[in-house]
Amino acid sequence: MATIRQLVERADVGDDIRERTIEVGEPYEPCDLLIADPDRSNGGGLEFDQVWGAGLEVNPVGIFVDVQPPRTLLNVTVIGLRDASAAAAAARRARTARCPSKDFRLNIGMATARWDARTMTIGSTSARLTTATVSRVNPENAEGMPFLPGNARLIFAHGSLLISVEALTFWPPKLSTATDVTAIAQEKATSLATAIVKTVPTPG
Repeated sequence: MATIRQLVERADVGDDIRERTIEVGEPYEPCDLLIADPDRSNGGGLEFDQVWGAGLEVNPVGIFVDVQPPRTLLNVTVIGLRDASAAAAAARRARTARCPSKDFRLNIGMATARWDARTMTIGSTSARLTTATVSRVNPENAEGMPFLPGNARLIFAHGSLLISVEALTFWPPKLSTATDVTAIAQEKATSLATAIVKTVPTPG
């Protein structure tokens, strides 16, 4: 985790970096996004034979409506499994998990987002990419919405590790389209994930 923290620091997203422990047996939610309500997953958490788990949060906030754009939040989780084959199997389950695909209201209200998921390659590793892009701003909030959010999350295996890298970007609404903001979040998540695959020694 020390190397991953160094890579997070080099991402130059923010200095407020907090570590947390992921308890053994804690359900793994491949459908979750920071900007979506947790109950969208419909309790579809996966369970793995986890050995250890840890996470890093960059620029965590209590209430999204207090965010001053431009700003990006990062959420990195690392689950250690018994070996590389177990991690690869876990990543396959995460990639094929069936998630709600309909448009959904943001957990901050004010807008509706479009959900998308596909497989992409990070280095030579297959990863699940999940994104949320604002599709409609509520008319009553159109003038007062302080930002457009864009959310992107990658899940992939690296040796015996199951890694999730998520970026949530808030951008002034007059400077970019919703699609642009999601692209910014995806670039930040992809850049960090690529650095992890290239830099962190492959365990197990």
